[in-house]
Amino acid sequence: MAIWPKAIGGAGSAPLDSVRYVVLDTELTSLEQRTNRLLSVGAIAMQGASIQLGQQFYRVVNPQVEIPAESVVIHQIRAQDVEDASQIAKTLEELGQFIAGAVLVGHFASIDVNVLRKEMAQTGHTLTNPAVCTARTHQWLLRKGPYSEDLQQRLERLDLATVATYYGLAPSAAHHALSDAFLTASVWQKMLFALPKHGVKDVKKLLKIAAV
Repeated sequence: MAIWPKAIGGAGSAPLDSVRYVVLDTELTSLEQRTNRLLSVGAIAMQGASIQLGQQFYRVVNPQVEIPAESVVIHQIRAQDVEDASQIAKTLEELGQFIAGAVLVGHFASIDVNVLRKEMAQTGHTLTNPAVCTARTHQWLLRKGPYSEDLQQRLERLDLATVATYYGLAPSAAHHALSDAFLTASVWQKMLFALPKHGVKDVKKLLKIAAV
């Protein structure tokens, strides 16, 4: 069994700006956790708050199951688009090499992490990288900020487009794994500048507030 190394090991005190992050997003056959399968995965690396445009990863995979019509409307990946796509085992092996030594970041990251762990369990891999959620981080930062009458409403509006707009970013094409990963990386960049102002300066404290 191949086990991909943990990103931080005992270095939980590593400053946030010294860490390699991999921001990722997935598209799935459905949101039903028990039966869904991976369709595509996009990822982009960051060194601290610097987005590494030259380090990107994107694969469409053949899930070996029918793609429901209702999900095609969302992600635009059709059966004919995956006929000659990568096999899942090869994609996961390549992804494992890309994320080695990194803290994973995602918007509603538990969805991405859970499907990757499920797929890996079938291909002899184990995902051990720590992962953090930008939606959870956003909620934490909102609570640390000034009170407003619409705070509760803002705490509940956590879709990526809304959060990106909050940080002054223009949402791009939604439900494309690489595009959403890049937008999430841009959000994460903003958060990495905001977190130290509230006492979160190392990985250990980050995982306390945002781990999945």
